[in-house]
Amino acid sequence: MVSDSSVTTLVKLLVVGLFAVTVVSTYLTSRQVGPAAAVPSLIGIYITLTLAIGVFVTSLLDPRFQVAFALGITAFGGSLYLTDGSLLGVLLAIIGLFTLGTKGRELAQ
Repeated sequence: MVSDSSVTTLVKLLVVGLFAVTVVSTYLTSRQVGPAAAVPSLIGIYITLTLAIGVFVTSLLDPRFQVAFALGITAFGGSLYLTDGSLLGVLLAIIGLFTLGTKGRELAQ
């Protein structure tokens, strides 16, 4: 059986790797297609940075983290819908708005 500390270490390594891939991908995207088309990638950096803060600093169950993460998901979904008109963008925006509403109400109490 894998210990909790091993799983925690693996998750932290995964988050660091995900953040590095996102930053490199955003850089390459902005060089190839221009900075304006890289807006979804920039929002991706916000999402992975928020995830890293949730993993390293706070808890993923903290409502403040969940609101910040849902804000990123909503923005990413909106940018996908505006740039590509994709159904995935609409679904991500709806999920993010739902989470913002429920967690915002939880924080307001």
